[in-house]
Amino acid sequence: MILVGLTLAISAGWAFSYFGLSCFEQIIFHLKVPLEGTNKQFMVDWLKKCFMKACLISLILLIPNVNDTYARYYPLAAICILIVCILYGAAKVGIFGFIVNQFKKSDLYEKYYVDGRDVKITFPSKKRNLILLYVESLETTYSSKDKGGDYKEDLIPEISTLAQENLNFSHQKQLGGYHVVAGTGWTTGGIVASTSGIPLTVPLTTHRFSEGKPFLPQAYALGDILEKEGYQQEYLIGSDALFGGRKFYFDTHGHYRIFDLKEAYKEKKLPSDYHVFWGYEDEKLFAFAKEEILRLANGDQPFNFTMLTVDTHHPYGYKDRQYKEEYPEQLSNIIRGSSKKIGEFIDWLKQQPFYEDTTIVIMGDHTSMAAEYIHKTYDSDYDRTVMNVWIHAQKETSSDHDRIFTAFDIYPTILNAMGVEIENDKLGLGVSLFSGRKTLAEELGLKKLDQQLRMQSNYFKDKILK
Repeated sequence: MILVGLTLAISAGWAFSYFGLSCFEQIIFHLKVPLEGTNKQFMVDWLKKCFMKACLISLILLIPNVNDTYARYYPLAAICILIVCILYGAAKVGIFGFIVNQFKKSDLYEKYYVDGRDVKITFPSKKRNLILLYVESLETTYSSKDKGGDYKEDLIPEISTLAQENLNFSHQKQLGGYHVVAGTGWTTGGIVASTSGIPLTVPLTTHRFSEGKPFLPQAYALGDILEKEGYQQEYLIGSDALFGGRKFYFDTHGHYRIFDLKEAYKEKKLPSDYHVFWGYEDEKLFAFAKEEILRLANGDQPFNFTMLTVDTHHPYGYKDRQYKEEYPEQLSNIIRGSSKKIGEFIDWLKQQPFYEDTTIVIMGDHTSMAAEYIHKTYDSDYDRTVMNVWIHAQKETSSDHDRIFTAFDIYPTILNAMGVEIENDKLGLGVSLFSGRKTLAEELGLKKLDQQLRMQSNYFKDKILK
């Protein structure tokens, strides 16, 4: 009983710092999706930092004077320790707040949600290509303090330069980005929110997401809109697309071609026994991206090429053959290397004949979950946001700075950046940042919006999930 209790308590504290949990709903969601392809380093670290520690403490507690006088109290003490540990663990990961929110109702969707099927969406006569590059855990934090970040020098100078030379929507006057709210703080949550305007705050009663079952069946996402307009669509990642239900989302909303680890094996791009980190590293990812983009560009339809990097994934990132020891922290060095790769990739795109006809969006999928690295390296008072860069945006705006916005607002903003007109400038729970209209975060405040998203919504259950 003591071992079970201590394991639960230590694991809860470890998970909170190791994964940087954004909300308890994150745990609920991952219980409902496949976890195939998970990085095995997580299990190794859990065994070392949680289970072994719990075993050691349990043994120490059992060693003292086991005699008739004290033995009678041991079962009661064990029960008390178990109860205290369970309560501590539950509080640490936010279970109590989650339970309270199960009894609260929100009318957020009834008031603000806009179904893309119900508004006029007008494409330009010449449809533009889209390259949507999600960079794992890309924060504004990694830029230098003089540019709006929080590192002593710029870890992402290539990305910062692209942001300064093109367009960056910011929460401040310098480089900045969007804030994470409930249901958007992990990879699948961030991608879904920024392409459909919906958070992944799924109820406990939601059926498990699996092969052949539609993912958010009644949502109307970016992929649905572009498929209707005749776009070729592809999603490229260096891991198993089943993890986190990503394959199901892109299958349901746009019938994307999925190029993941399994597809790389299938097409013999990699040896069948090749596996590093989550699957394969970004050096190979960008090489595959170039091949796939050229293939799409040679077609007679516009394309939407969406990709996600992996090297900067928590907790430690991946050291590839180009890794250099420039900074004290391993993850800082990997972040620096990732920015170089992205700069080189954009330079390659600039040389392509389709470059001028392509809108490019570079953004993080969420803020970093490498909580230990963040807490040790950056100021705890720094306002962390997700970085974003817009190249060849077809609209201009004077409302790009001092904005409070979330991943929801990225959805209509992407379409506007492609030259697409949206009736009333709203889709999902998002507002196009080009419009100058107030976002939900600006209208309600970040805290209230976050609270509303955690509550129960009949509209979400009945009209989006069913």
